[in-house]
Amino acid sequence: MYRKVVGVVFLWAVTCMVQAAIEPRAALMMPKANEAVFLDIATNQDDVFAVGERGIILNSKDGGESWTQLASPVDITLTSISFSSASEAWIVGHESTILHSIDGGATWSIKRYKPEEEKFYMSVNFVSPQSGYVLGTDGELWVTEDGGQKWDVTILSVEEWYQNHLFAVEKVGQTALVAAERGGVFYSKNGLADWQAIPSPYEGSFFGVNEIANQFLIFGMSGQLYSIDPTSLEWTKVNTGTDQFLLHSVKTADGKQVIIVGRGGVILVINEKGELIKKIEDSSRVDYTAVTVLGDSVYLASMAGGVIRMPLKQLTD
Repeated sequence: MYRKVVGVVFLWAVTCMVQAAIEPRAALMMPKANEAVFLDIATNQDDVFAVGERGIILNSKDGGESWTQLASPVDITLTSISFSSASEAWIVGHESTILHSIDGGATWSIKRYKPEEEKFYMSVNFVSPQSGYVLGTDGELWVTEDGGQKWDVTILSVEEWYQNHLFAVEKVGQTALVAAERGGVFYSKNGLADWQAIPSPYEGSFFGVNEIANQFLIFGMSGQLYSIDPTSLEWTKVNTGTDQFLLHSVKTADGKQVIIVGRGGVILVINEKGELIKKIEDSSRVDYTAVTVLGDSVYLASMAGGVIRMPLKQLTD
């Protein structure tokens, strides 16, 4: 009887430990938070936000001159941030985490946190206050049409036995394209439904997709960059002159150019014709993880830590 009671107590204790282990912990307020590694940057009106390792969320209200760490309810890696309106914003990350803000990014609350699922969310993007999507590991594409109150999940896979990790999605009109690992590319002619895998001329992973002049720009490993016609699905290779991994992109405010960044300090500028018009390779060879534009400045996050600012004219002129 004693052994049985001890066994029950032990199992109860283990259960409590497991439950305690999956409770979210708030990020520590770090004296050098602005030197952390950030994986995404976003702008909201005149503010710049950066998210990254250890749940750190930064905000600058003076164009990157100074940064303030914001309180974060989780201490896990945050991978992506998107504003659906001036007041509402979303962050995703590891441990199936979704954070939400209703005050312009000043404060954040947990909408989803499921470490027991052992999955990561790679990116979030809202195209309107109501419509948004989250992409994750194991082919998970989450879509909301009611401002995040309800999410529908679709599993995208090239083969039934393998669900490609999804990294980015872009829309041109009612057509959409998803960039995934191992050459996975998924196409929809009906908004974000009825997905099909389409043949890719390259078997390596694609990490990002953007839009320029009603064409998709998709990029990934080994400097691979292609434009894709959304109607014919014809692929055109863009010679980048680099074999570095291309990781992130942003379109300039006038919509005439796309800036792509990646490993080895590579920065590429693509014009409306889908042509490479400028390539910069930083002498430090630092890996750039994210890029955004605000006004006449470009903001870059890197594996060296922190966010740097450079004049937009330095890239576009």
